[in-house]
Amino acid sequence: MIAALPASRVLDVGCGTGLNAGFLKARGHSVTGVDISPVAIERFTSQGFEGFVCDVSAQSLPVGNDTFDLVYASEVIEHCTDTETFLGELFRVLRPGGKLVLSTPNSAFWPYRILAAAGRTPSEYQHQGHVRFFSQKSLRRAVENAGFGAVNVSGRHMYLLFGSAVDPAAVVLRKLGFEQEQRFRTGGYFWQLSRFSPKASGFWADTLFLDAAKPNTSA
Repeated sequence: MIAALPASRVLDVGCGTGLNAGFLKARGHSVTGVDISPVAIERFTSQGFEGFVCDVSAQSLPVGNDTFDLVYASEVIEHCTDTETFLGELFRVLRPGGKLVLSTPNSAFWPYRILAAAGRTPSEYQHQGHVRFFSQKSLRRAVENAGFGAVNVSGRHMYLLFGSAVDPAAVVLRKLGFEQEQRFRTGGYFWQLSRFSPKASGFWADTLFLDAAKPNTSA
């Protein structure tokens, strides 16, 4: 979603130690990072990036209005209690016509719906640091309420998944297109069959990818 864009001034929100920033820099982008962790920012800036410590859901970013061409926030919004403030700050620092790209788990994914019938919630299966849980509709609504337009939600559609008990069939699963995926919560893994879709299904998508634009007031 970002690689094809022209060289841009990018704010990497939740930059960590710089894995995604390195990817963006290699594609010609100028990257500034922000993270809640001082340790992460220390490692981030040691690689030559500009970065600063800030909790974007509770503090103002130490940059001016209309500073960045692109704001990138991968798997961050679900960790923010105050998503209204979070999205408001991202909107403020984007230039008119600038682009927001973010991702977050889909808490209306089909296995969660099945588990809900058994009295379980997504909070029991997602990362323990998640405090907000989004469906496709609620994510779109939050971003639009923050002032963004041209909102598009794509997704990774996951059609089948199995636990590690099917390992004896690993050779067959790989031939069918299944991949192993780690589980952060348990440290284990599962087998999944998925593909990217430019238009997310609120039922099939396990991960939502949203891109939106700050309206160009000069237009």
